[in-house]
Amino acid sequence: MNLKHGIAALLLGLSIGISAVATNTSSASAATYTPVTKLTKVSYYTTMGANTSQNYGVYATGGYQTSAKNVTPISYGKNFAGKTIHITREEVANGTTWLKFTYNHTKTGWINQKATVTSTYRLYAPLIGQRPELPTGCEITATAMMLQFGGAKVTKTSLAKEMPRSSDPNKGFVGSPYKTSGWYVYPGGLMGVVKAHMGTAKNMTGYSLTSIKKQVRRNHLVVVWVGNFDGFSNHALTVTGYSKSRIYYNDPWTYKRTSMTNSSMTSHRKLDANRALSY
Repeated sequence: MNLKHGIAALLLGLSIGISAVATNTSSASAATYTPVTKLTKVSYYTTMGANTSQNYGVYATGGYQTSAKNVTPISYGKNFAGKTIHITREEVANGTTWLKFTYNHTKTGWINQKATVTSTYRLYAPLIGQRPELPTGCEITATAMMLQFGGAKVTKTSLAKEMPRSSDPNKGFVGSPYKTSGWYVYPGGLMGVVKAHMGTAKNMTGYSLTSIKKQVRRNHLVVVWVGNFDGFSNHALTVTGYSKSRIYYNDPWTYKRTSMTNSSMTSHRKLDANRALSY
């Protein structure tokens, strides 16, 4: 082989090698990341699972392999096991749902939805106490919490003024909610008030606890009527969430966010004819 032909062959070999490297690099880059097919803004609380059988990775800015920043975990689900976490985004990539969560207002990351306790779903609703203005106005105060969460610009007293009065609790409040001698109002008497502010109103009287949970999962709070509660023969609470065994609610009389077991809620609801109201 003469020198001229040798140099030409060498240059051709180098050219082919460089092209092959560039092609392989380009292919690897194109195949690295998974596209996000759905991104939704949300706001609810749940619990991180034990992550013992599978310790799911936590990623910085999205689901696994959705970008260069999401190839290596920044933490693991087991580090947050049993903790309450705030979910603010849901995204779907390659058929998997990923959740953006914040723990203790400081630690943030993305994790596979399977790493969480999917049977737990809690909403953070405004807490409003009925006292001192409305000593017997638990129903309208509970409704005010529901409507404020839904975005309505209302107060307990503005709704108390709107609430119709009647000798029939299915049509309006019996007596005066401003007095200790006041009585009560049923869902039918509040349907007009709810519809005026939300555009819809849903009388859920007779609905099961499972149906109420499904309504909350739609991000619609539910006012439930309960009997023999807080020292009253009948009372109203605002349901804000649930777990597998408990119902979470805001209590307008005690001015507390708290919970009770499913069985307790079922018993108390039965004592007041399973009345409930939503939108």
